Amino acid sequence: MGSTYERGFTIIETMLFLAITGVLVVSILVGTGTSINIQRYRDSVISLQTTLQDQYSEVINVRNTVSTAELTCDDNANVTTNQSAPASPRGQDDCVVLGRYITTLNSSTLSIGTVIGYIDPTIKLTSSDLETLKLYKLNIIPASAEEYPIEWGASVHRAGSDTPLAFSLLILRSPSSGIVRTFINPDTSVAVQNLTDLVTTDNLTQPLKACVDAGGLFGTTKMAVSVVAGATSTTGVEVLGDGSSGC
Repeated sequence: MGSTYERGFTIIETMLFLAITGVLVVSILVGTGTSINIQRYRDSVISLQTTLQDQYSEVINVRNTVSTAELTCDDNANVTTNQSAPASPRGQDDCVVLGRYITTLNSSTLSIGTVIGYIDPTIKLTSSDLETLKLYKLNIIPASAEEYPIEWGASVHRAGSDTPLAFSLLILRSPSSGIVRTFINPDTSVAVQNLTDLVTTDNLTQPLKACVDAGGLFGTTKMAVSVVAGATSTTGVEVLGDGSSGC
């Protein structure tokens, strides 16, 4: 009676199978990782855009993020919180909430605060938004200050370089007309005590382009968040895609 043999895989065939399987697994993992990184990067860009758009919404709606506090304001627009002493009745204080100020603490973190302004009550407002806003002493309500870390470790850089971006974005609503004005210094983070220096004609005509760096995530092309010159609403904050960002 003859013997029967069952042929199995040879060592070479087994090695080839394992090698091909390994290549397929690595390809799947790399592809999945790249897709996740791309999505995270886009999330960080959209989140930055949304954060800047939110500031316009708060200015347009004249929203005071610390409205429950008992605030007092002096003739230099210095704001203090005093729970034991009531604030001036609504509409009877010489300080008014004018807008929002956004600037960079560093390339990956923004500082955002509510802008308050004081004007001598004997001064008559002009019909010019710019001239009216120049009359105000500006400051930040300390209790409103907040930090916004850009998501997923991303950071903002200047267009065409790896230089960290420092900028100042002052969004004010004119008390004389109610129109929102945006003053931009795309080159410097202006100190709070110098906010009034931003209220110039030149800064009304400056755009802002913040190229968003992926923060070490591979497989991504830089996009940018742009604030157009003279923006008056959320529509002035745009995302520039891979082909049009100039980053």
